[in-house]
Amino acid sequence: MSRHVAVVEPGTLRIEQRTRIARAEIGTDVSGPACVYAQVRVARGRVAYLHGDTRVVAPSRFAVLLPPFVVVQAVLERCDATSTTLVFVPPPSLALPPVALLLPETPDMPLARRAEMLERTGVVGEGIPISRERDPSDIALRAKTTLDTEYSTRLTIADVARRLDVSPARLSRTFKGAYGLPPVRYRHQIRIMDALMRLTAGAAPVDVSLDVGFEDLSRFYKVFRRMACGVPGAYRPGRSRNAKT
Repeated sequence: MSRHVAVVEPGTLRIEQRTRIARAEIGTDVSGPACVYAQVRVARGRVAYLHGDTRVVAPSRFAVLLPPFVVVQAVLERCDATSTTLVFVPPPSLALPPVALLLPETPDMPLARRAEMLERTGVVGEGIPISRERDPSDIALRAKTTLDTEYSTRLTIADVARRLDVSPARLSRTFKGAYGLPPVRYRHQIRIMDALMRLTAGAAPVDVSLDVGFEDLSRFYKVFRRMACGVPGAYRPGRSRNAKT
């Protein structure tokens, strides 16, 4: 996978990426407090999104819109795909759908600024739901709601389980069954997405680490490198980078 990352304006990140998969793999994306809009072109192979027990097969050209705090899982089957993605915290005035959507019809032009994406989402029309969860259980939904609102606190997964009167093992099993990943990993991804948005707005990595819930700076750097494919400093305004992973 090759990737180019640039902060196109404070608080807005653009990612240009090429993904080549020799066999079948599942990729998981979590939007956290951000809004994600991506245009995708599939030159070879197939991309399908898991929506509960069903698969939504994407056309060769499409877009995806992820409102805050959703999970999507894509099955990439021997594909060669390119994508351009904008990531930013949406303004309160922006009306967004409650679930992630696949948009089969999308203008064939690159995204450069947040204003373009905001204008485009106003004319996308109806999309196809692709959020990983389709009908989550009460336990899974309440756990996710708790993590969405308290991810930056010292709340542990064991604390969440106690609130819901279930064992940590049952909570993790139920959560993963609904959303496709365990709650610990989900919280990590929310925190990293929040960190990305704070960094693109100009915040210092040491401050960001504490603000999103990491008490250990070295732990923050380790998780950030793994999930963002780079160091926090590369995501601050005035920086851009190329990466291969």
